Amino acid sequence: FAKSIPKNIKARNNETTPSIMTLLTSMIPTTVLLLLFINLPTSICAFSPLSSSSSYLCSRRFAGSRQNAPSSILLSMSNTATEDNDIQKLKSTILTSIEPTKRGLSATSTQKSTIESQIQRLESYCMAEPARDEKMDGKWKVEYTTAPPPSNGQLGPFVGIARQVIDLDTKRYSNLLIVDPNEWLSATLDATWEEWDGVFLEKVGGFDGDNATSSSTILEGREEEEQKDDNQKKDDSPFGAVLNWFRQSTDTKESTSISKKTDYGATSWRVTFDSLTIRFFGIPIVTKKFENTARVWRMSYLDDDTRVVRAGQTGKSEDDVVFYMTRE
Repeated sequence: FAKSIPKNIKARNNETTPSIMTLLTSMIPTTVLLLLFINLPTSICAFSPLSSSSSYLCSRRFAGSRQNAPSSILLSMSNTATEDNDIQKLKSTILTSIEPTKRGLSATSTQKSTIESQIQRLESYCMAEPARDEKMDGKWKVEYTTAPPPSNGQLGPFVGIARQVIDLDTKRYSNLLIVDPNEWLSATLDATWEEWDGVFLEKVGGFDGDNATSSSTILEGREEEEQKDDNQKKDDSPFGAVLNWFRQSTDTKESTSISKKTDYGATSWRVTFDSLTIRFFGIPIVTKKFENTARVWRMSYLDDDTRVVRAGQTGKSEDDVVFYMTRE
């Protein structure tokens, strides 16, 4: 029995020794990785093409970034939440200001000035490339506009609701004006769009493109004559108010390029009118085709449920009208 005791102890020692060695061996890679992680910034700086002093600054920068990263993230999240809250409050204020104006039809000069100021504040939050964003797609309702009939919801003596439907896949859109009840009267303007290249559009002649010219001097000399032509083309039919308004929308032609360096397509479209159809209880009663009639749309604000467009005949800011729309 006494002789067997050392043998048992030795056996136990032989079993224990490999277990300790295995444990130590398994710890070595973890220890090495931990040391490498701790010294990673210094290692990166050591292999970077910097001087020793720059390497010191680099290591300090890494240390600072590790220390400040959580607070920076929290600050960014806080700023984003604050901005979103400001935008929601501003949009609510705009809708409150718009409500008594009948979508702009009865807006006074004071109301227009107030709403314009509020919209400009909202535009300051606009994304970088709204005209290329997928949020443009879909159906929008015009809540307010400074545009003339029928874009403002008025069709002759009747008042309805203006809508816009955009299809990004086909690069087409439709402006819809519907008079209730039961949509008994409606007008549809079908059009196409492409990214604007920054070239101004110019009024160059009558509605049907006759005697078009690109010379501003000749245009000035013929201003009175063209006015007479427009008066002669006025339609006194029940739906003449709509067609007369479109006759004032003269043909367009590329004019002066403002800059080739600016990416105007990121914010603006050149839209080209195809046809206007007026329906009575869904039955087309008037159809007008257009030739060379275009506009420039500048998307000045866009998010999931709100859109602001500055639309004009030439692309110059002085002839813009504003549309404030919400998604349906």
